[in-house]
Amino acid sequence: MSVIKSKRQEGKLQVLIKARELATYTTHILGNEKAFPKRSRWIIAQQIADETINIYKYCRRANAVSVETDSDYLYRHEQQVKAYSCCESLLSLIEIAYNLYNIESHRIEYWTGLVLETEKLLGKWKLSDKHRYNNESADN
Repeated sequence: MSVIKSKRQEGKLQVLIKARELATYTTHILGNEKAFPKRSRWIIAQQIADETINIYKYCRRANAVSVETDSDYLYRHEQQVKAYSCCESLLSLIEIAYNLYNIESHRIEYWTGLVLETEKLLGKWKLSDKHRYNNESADN
């Protein structure tokens, strides 16, 4: 049975799906020679690729942590913060790429939308963890 759209909740780790989608889309756009010419691709494209891969990597690391101690929570939180920081860095790099290269504005809008959605989901995840693990600590 379907759930009415307004009653649906986001999947627990939709952020992993969105981060993977971001990495896939970024890889696709970086491979486009019309957007990133070979002669100058290495200048910024590698940095963009690194940030995108790091976002996904940090999200996966954070998700892999089974929080049982305060140090587990701190490590998980640190990985979430690193992923968020990479999102901010990526937005800056995308802005530079847009000004330097011939990337269509609708691609930039979609691309930045993926980054912003990933950030939003990361923020929700961090907040959920904060409430969850702070409440568990208080119960102990």
